[in-house]
Amino acid sequence: MTDEKELAYRYDLFVTPDWRDRFDTLVARHIKLPNEGRILDVNCGTGAHVIEMAEGLRSKGEVIGVDSSAARIEIARAKAQVKKLKEAMFEQSLPYDLRFENDVFDVVIGDASLLPANEVEDVLVEMVRVAAEDGRVVFKVATHGSFGEFFSIFWEALHDVGLDDEVMTDLEELINERKTVSDVEEMARRADLRRIASFTSREEFLFETGDQFLSSPLIADQFLDGWLEIVPDEQRQEISGRIEEIIDRDRNEGTFDVSIKAAIVTGVK
Repeated sequence: MTDEKELAYRYDLFVTPDWRDRFDTLVARHIKLPNEGRILDVNCGTGAHVIEMAEGLRSKGEVIGVDSSAARIEIARAKAQVKKLKEAMFEQSLPYDLRFENDVFDVVIGDASLLPANEVEDVLVEMVRVAAEDGRVVFKVATHGSFGEFFSIFWEALHDVGLDDEVMTDLEELINERKTVSDVEEMARRADLRRIASFTSREEFLFETGDQFLSSPLIADQFLDGWLEIVPDEQRQEISGRIEEIIDRDRNEGTFDVSIKAAIVTGVK
C-alpha cells in the first residue's frame, strides 16, 4: 500500500499539473483576483496556486492554504520556504471544519473536484462562513457527465463477467453522483451567495494504453478504488483486467480519451 508521503509526491508531480492546473486556469481566465487582502485556498493540495497568488500580492496581504493531508502541506511549506514567501502560509485542516472565525477572508477559493459528492455542499457552506461580507467565493468542481467514456467501458466489463444486473443500481448511482452546474449554483444560493456566475470547460485526458490509464496517479490514486467499490472484492482484479482489454481493443492503436466537465461557480457573500 502506498503511504501518505508517497501519495503526496505523486499528487505534486502528476495530479497537480494534469488535473488541478486545469481548474486553476479556468479561475485565472474568468476571475480577477485582488492584489491585496486575505485569501484562503481550501483543499490547496501541494500549494502551487497559493504560491502563485502570494507572489501577486507583493506584501500587500496573505494567502493561507489548507489541506487535509499533512504530507501535502509539508511539500507546500517547503516550496514557500524555497521562494522565501512570507505571504504564503499553510496548515492542515478538514475542508468542512475550518478553524477560522466568521467573515474574515476577502476571497475564499475551494477545490471540490476530487471530493466525495456528499461532502461538496458542506465544504461550500464552510467557505461562505469564513468569507468576509462582500467577499468573493470561488468553487471548483468536476460536474455531471465527467468520465462518461470510462463508465461505458466499465458497464461493458461488468456485463462480460455477469455482474451488470447485480451492480447496475450501484453503477447508475456512481454515474449520477456528480452534481450538475445548476445543482452547485443552487447550493450557492442556499448558502446565501449573490451575483452567482459559473464558467465551464471540457477537459480531455489522453492515455496510450489501458494499463497506462489504470496505473496513472490521477486514476489509480484518486478515482479507481471508489469506482471499484461496487464490485465484489474477489472480482476486482478480473474487472480491472477486462477494462484494460476493452480500452486496448477499442482505441485501435490510437489513444484512449477521457473527458471531464470542469466548472467554477462563484458568487459574492
